[in-house]
Amino acid sequence: MRRAILVLSMWLFQIDAQARPLVIVAEEYPPATMEDGGKVGGIDIEVAKAIFDRLGVPYEIKVMPWARSWELLKKGLADVGLHVSYTDDRAQYVHWPKNSVWRADFVFFTNKQTKKAFDFSSYDDVKRAPVMVGVTNANSYYPSFWDAFPSPDRLQQHYYPQLEAANDAPTNMRKLEANHIQLFPAPQIVGNYLIQELRLTNVTHYDWLLFSKPYPNAFSDKSDYRDAKYPNIHALMEAYDAELARIKGNEGEYQKFFLHYHVPYSDAAKISR
Repeated sequence: MRRAILVLSMWLFQIDAQARPLVIVAEEYPPATMEDGGKVGGIDIEVAKAIFDRLGVPYEIKVMPWARSWELLKKGLADVGLHVSYTDDRAQYVHWPKNSVWRADFVFFTNKQTKKAFDFSSYDDVKRAPVMVGVTNANSYYPSFWDAFPSPDRLQQHYYPQLEAANDAPTNMRKLEANHIQLFPAPQIVGNYLIQELRLTNVTHYDWLLFSKPYPNAFSDKSDYRDAKYPNIHALMEAYDAELARIKGNEGEYQKFFLHYHVPYSDAAKISR
């Protein structure tokens, strides 16, 4: 009888552990993450697919506005978030592996008329000018950016008067094209990709480097994901981290993710340092 109960318990545990796929969320952030016609793709997504396929973990990937992605991660309704930079506030809800997928150099993207009119080289220059700065709602950017444009209630979507929020990077780039905003801080690789992808003819950028930061993937502390091999989300994160380190150690394997999206490997090497 005891043996029968033990066998039944193990069987029920295996069914429960394999009851659902890993839920991965990301914002629209080409060429890292994107969605076209219901199909998801991008550098970060392809890397995640390669790793979780190798680990034998089933998954589903959803692209949505970052504010919504973050709420799902906080509540454990999503297990993994792609390209989630570190902040003290986020550290209350998620953990990060040691390795990041890439590292981004942020610059101000602008339009041609703004660049002709203003030679910006500091945040003070920007604050003195009659320009609007686009941001993506709930993105973290960098402490120096928020020091320049204080927005203590930004989690409630209340921003410094010179800032104007949108749901994603493509929307902000289109607003630049139409001169509805005049500046937008973004990774150079993202902005350059969107200029080509959206066929923007009026968008350029300043060479002034605003800041640089890594983009790892984050694992939700409230995730209840488990399977027969990984008893909890932290065990899965460790396995993921080891596999990402292996991929990044193989230059040929790593660069193919960038070249697939026509990102020169010289740029790939720079952003992944």
